[in-house]
Amino acid sequence: MTGTGGSRSANSAHPLQATVTNISAWLCAFVIVIYQSWFMPYLLPFFTGREELARLVFHALYGGVLIVAILDLATRRDVRVAILPLAAAAIFAIAPVGLHQVEIVAECYLITLFLGGAAIVFMLTSTPATLLRLSASVTALGAVACLLDLMFANGFTNTPGRAAGLAINPNVAAAGLLLGAAASYRAVSPNWRPSFLVLVGTGLLVTLSRSTLLAAFGAVAIPVAVHLWRQFRGDRHFRIDLQGWGRAAALAFVLLAAVGVALATNTYFRVAIDESLAGVLSINKALDEASEAVDASYDQSLSVVPTAPSPEGMSVSPGSSAEIDQPPPNPAASSALPPPAGEVADTAAQSSSPSGASRSPAAFEPTSAAKIHALDQRLTDEGKRNSISARALFLERGLLAYREGGFFGRGLEEAQALAPHNTFLLFAIAFGHLGWLLPIGLAGFTFCFVRDAKDLPLGIAVVGVMLTSHDLLLTPSLFLPVALGIGAMLAERSVSNSSSVGRGGRWSFACGTVAGVAAFGAGCVAIVLVTPSLASRQLSNASMVSARGGYETLLPPPQFPGLFRFDSLPATSSSQASYLREDSKQLQRIGWSPHAWPAVRPGEYTFRRRDAVLFAATDSSDPRNNGRTYEVAVSLSVSALCFMLMGTIIAWSIATVAAVTPRTNRS
Repeated sequence: MTGTGGSRSANSAHPLQATVTNISAWLCAFVIVIYQSWFMPYLLPFFTGREELARLVFHALYGGVLIVAILDLATRRDVRVAILPLAAAAIFAIAPVGLHQVEIVAECYLITLFLGGAAIVFMLTSTPATLLRLSASVTALGAVACLLDLMFANGFTNTPGRAAGLAINPNVAAAGLLLGAAASYRAVSPNWRPSFLVLVGTGLLVTLSRSTLLAAFGAVAIPVAVHLWRQFRGDRHFRIDLQGWGRAAALAFVLLAAVGVALATNTYFRVAIDESLAGVLSINKALDEASEAVDASYDQSLSVVPTAPSPEGMSVSPGSSAEIDQPPPNPAASSALPPPAGEVADTAAQSSSPSGASRSPAAFEPTSAAKIHALDQRLTDEGKRNSISARALFLERGLLAYREGGFFGRGLEEAQALAPHNTFLLFAIAFGHLGWLLPIGLAGFTFCFVRDAKDLPLGIAVVGVMLTSHDLLLTPSLFLPVALGIGAMLAERSVSNSSSVGRGGRWSFACGTVAGVAAFGAGCVAIVLVTPSLASRQLSNASMVSARGGYETLLPPPQFPGLFRFDSLPATSSSQASYLREDSKQLQRIGWSPHAWPAVRPGEYTFRRRDAVLFAATDSSDPRNNGRTYEVAVSLSVSALCFMLMGTIIAWSIATVAAVTPRTNRS
């Protein structure tokens, strides 16, 4: 009787395990495509005006991920044993959050850990190699998106001239490419691996992210040096595998030609290269000038009355953050549905810790408060002078905040507002002395499962990104490839080979991929439908420059740059096509004439090029300091970049499904 009952139990458990495995594969593929491809921010406008539906969808998504992960753990003992060290580390990483009030940044951190942990469970339950190949495919798509972005002067990037793709921020895009490649390159076929590295390397290069390029160099050079050294110690010979490099050389030639076209057609790209090189060459001078300015401001503050900076002063100014390492436009947009605006305002007005574990800026020592205030003043526009020196000032301010933050820190909200551009320092500010252990533990896990030199790039890339960015553990799109890389190394050591999908599971990866692409398409359609055809923005007085008898400034970008462009403006004046208002008075539109001088007279405006407006104040005064506001409205049209990207994504999804599914069948 006992034997019969055990047999029936095993037979009934097998179909359940197969079903759960297939669902895990689908969910993991969907999460990889949605987050690692940076599709999620473009999906959110689909829920505009449908807050209840949005909550239902996101709760269903996260709840489904949680339920399936629990079922995986319940049906797979080997997976439970394998993730035990990671589960213990996750508990330690989550516990400090309870010391402070949980707001938007803390929610992003928790969601990032949750999705990363669930991805590891799904990977161990299904087919790790297939999921890594999917991650590599998504990374390649991100590189192609960056190259497409570079071909347009007004693309997705928030920093003209630096490619970013759907990540919007070039530094964040570069970090995503580096982490994705380091985690998944070994899953790529040896014949295609060199081409994959060349493609991702080119995409990384055109972001012009100097810190990430330095980390990428280390992620390549150190493993290669270790591998060659082990070969030399073994048989005193160096062996270099050239398999697939002929194809990679041809691809490199094509990509080089594409970059050459971008140099010839995209003026912003040439300017960005010059500024990037100039920033490196002038770093010593910039650091000296910044140090002298901060010291002078600090001495002046001490000579008067040392006052603590206001909470507003502790935040990053728009001018500096845009030039350095700006996080995604909405911290919650890349991870979860943003909470209501009223809730954000209420929580921001409260202290970061109801128990008083962290201290407000007013609790700083007088000398530290004066120093931080001096740093705040310099950081308002230091990023425009030199982004490297600005990073040094951010780091110095963060260290001062850590020193004055108390044993339990100041909480993630205040830590993220300080923008330390260093993950180690971010968590030290947030959780005090214990905070150092969280990023150190993550780096430790990327190294402790290493089998040979070819596994080293992930750990080196993670350390490099954490040293120069504070976004890794706050952004699921960046953390997900790291989790997949750790899961793949863990699977090689701990999980049995029976963790492969069944016959029905061969479509799970394909369906998850297609569902992610369909969600992105639905979001883009929603964006087109809800975006008004006439975009109005207030001009920034600080960005205006004197030109052709008037003042010219770049038009503020649309809400979703890359998807839209400023429409071709007719030469005749038309209030329907555009308008420019000085306070409430509308200026007169005239046609652009390259031979006229002045090009505009008082109260007139024109468009010398598609993305800039040239105008003159009604009384010929300087609009930069006449105290008036200027509002411009320009008609929008769907960008050619949008159509090219959608075509690329559709082709990519077809190729990915065709490439991944047969491999799943053979596994």
